[in-house]
Amino acid sequence: MTWELAASTLGAPYDSMDELAKTFTATGVTKIEVAVGDEMKFTMASTDDELKAMRDELAEKAGVSIFAVDSRVQVCNTDREEDELVESLEHCLHMADVLGARYVRVFPTAPLEPSWDPDRLPGMVLPKGMNLAGVSKRGAEIIARALPTADKLGVQPLIETHDSHTNGERNAIIHYYLDKIAPGNRVGSIWDLAHPWRVGEAPATTFEYLKPYLVGGRGVVQIKDCAFPGDQTPVLQGTGRVPLAECCKLLKDGGYTGPLSLEWERRWYPQVEPLEEALKAAGKAIEALPAESQL
Repeated sequence: MTWELAASTLGAPYDSMDELAKTFTATGVTKIEVAVGDEMKFTMASTDDELKAMRDELAEKAGVSIFAVDSRVQVCNTDREEDELVESLEHCLHMADVLGARYVRVFPTAPLEPSWDPDRLPGMVLPKGMNLAGVSKRGAEIIARALPTADKLGVQPLIETHDSHTNGERNAIIHYYLDKIAPGNRVGSIWDLAHPWRVGEAPATTFEYLKPYLVGGRGVVQIKDCAFPGDQTPVLQGTGRVPLAECCKLLKDGGYTGPLSLEWERRWYPQVEPLEEALKAAGKAIEALPAESQL
């Protein structure tokens, strides 16, 4: 049995709903993440009626269901007011409820040093007296304030391995504080396979940190590929160096049974191949995995 391939709309940011439906039909994708942004089809200003219409159109034309809302809420951003971040997260939780999605992605995004190499953990520019632990605790507190809304709606926030908390070790620090503040919470993680790898964290180490926040329906795995750690430009899955087979074996042995969701970042790299081509390559890469890496 092969892993189920899912997709993010980030790979086709300007396609019409008809074009999206055709892409998902052609590639057999039935589960998607919707990227939220001012320049996207799904925006923070979208009304409930607009969201329902887009949800229903994708379901009717391509048999697609939405499992995650990929927000741009930055819970560790000390340049933003806490109340504003909580309000934005609660709004995205409501959007997910309307769309029938189970998850809302959040970014950590503590302020970074002006220049940093993609293959190194970034340094942070934090307020005086605040360190990694402090900014992680602040992110946990913001998520915790939104948990009553999340629990009421049955939607789970997910913390992505991204930017200031790119690897599993840093991602787990936010969870450490969140588990202290809100014991028994169901907040999970998104393991973007490329990000921890490109900053030098071994997949086995990443999975050790994130396993509690991935298995049992707790989190999601995103796949992508790149030519080498210092270049984040997407390449077709299987043509780069991100160790998909190694990661999938860890996931299989560790009990993760969710989808592998292709985050094809054509929004940020418009020169790369269309989403349909990227999804077909990803499907072939998953099918070609050795048996020990398959479900």
